[in-house]
Amino acid sequence: MIIDINDFLDKLDNDLNPIKEQAVKYYDIDSSLREDNVVQIYKQPWIAPQNFGLLLFPPVNKNWLGEFEKRTGKLIPKIYEKILLQLNGCFVYDFSLFGLPKSIYTKDVLGRNILQQFDLTEANLSWIKEYNIDQSFFHIGSRAYSYSENIGYFVDKETILSIKTTGEILNSFSTIKDFLAAEIDAAEQMMIMERDES
Repeated sequence: MIIDINDFLDKLDNDLNPIKEQAVKYYDIDSSLREDNVVQIYKQPWIAPQNFGLLLFPPVNKNWLGEFEKRTGKLIPKIYEKILLQLNGCFVYDFSLFGLPKSIYTKDVLGRNILQQFDLTEANLSWIKEYNIDQSFFHIGSRAYSYSENIGYFVDKETILSIKTTGEILNSFSTIKDFLAAEIDAAEQMMIMERDES
């Protein structure tokens, strides 16, 4: 159980510093801890009355990792399992890391009464098919690339790739920290432009 937001942020390791830095930067702008222990930071009323720039989900229940493998026939790569054990998905502006939604893994249904992280299971069974890529890649997230196009994030062995639906590889990263730093910076710049235009 998370005691407070600072407690949650303090437990994130150095690989997740780019997320922590955004949380600290915008912490004073209407932040709170939801009753389900989801950290909400930086209310963005220009998007919607209850929209937050950052939603950080508490660590995954370790039992769900084996359940994921049964559902998909895929193993979660170690590089991503390390993230899930600290952060079971997140939204940082238009950047998202997928996770294992509690309602699916406890009730076998996606609860619609509260915003949950995008589902890692669905991403690797279905959404990955939208990309012209090797289907053995592991789909971990996405981001708005422009106002009309998104990119996906995939793990290939120990490399994280950002890829357009056409299969064009835009970037590759050998560390989680480098990946998060580059992609979250791009997402923040888009958020600032949207905010300033509203």
